[in-house]
Amino acid sequence: MANINASFGLRPYRMLGSGANTNGDIVFNIQTAATAGSSSVIYQGTPVIPLANGMIDVVGAAAGGTVPILGAFLGCNYIDLTGKPRWSPYYPGTAAIYANTIATGTVSANPDQTFLINCDAAAADSLVHANANFATATTGSTTTGLSAGKLAVSTATTTNTLNLRILGFEDTPANSDAAAAGRLAIVLLNNHFYRYNANGTGAGI
Repeated sequence: MANINASFGLRPYRMLGSGANTNGDIVFNIQTAATAGSSSVIYQGTPVIPLANGMIDVVGAAAGGTVPILGAFLGCNYIDLTGKPRWSPYYPGTAAIYANTIATGTVSANPDQTFLINCDAAAADSLVHANANFATATTGSTTTGLSAGKLAVSTATTTNTLNLRILGFEDTPANSDAAAAGRLAIVLLNNHFYRYNANGTGAGI
């Protein structure tokens, strides 16, 4: 059966090891009454980063793109331009948010959270234990609210500074063809903001 080649960014899968699958969801401010939020659209499944002002933004939006990833964006609450409170799978950017109001985003932020991500090309079993980068991490659809993020198979190598560690592949008939794009990789974030190691920044921002 051919793979279902549909991108969705990072989708929480299960916790590493045998821990309870809590996803480590944490709510962060994207905008406050005193500080406008990001002008970027942040889609569900997009990796996000922490900011020095206590808020969050799309990956690559600060410090030359070197700030470690906080987790995957799951959705947000905000006040729209008509004054109505809304929940949305994507953050539409501060221009669509009522001024001087709070907008919050939920992030799957546990450093031991694993994710599913669509592979942009054929992905063999030999890629397990390799590291890889995103093919795209910031684009998406305002119709579905989902990220267009995929794993860039061509980047898979041993380099430990790449964003993703490939742990395996989801074992389902709809996504088991190693010879076609669209296989679902199970990944862990290498450079997680909460993981204090050589790839993280335990000192904070």
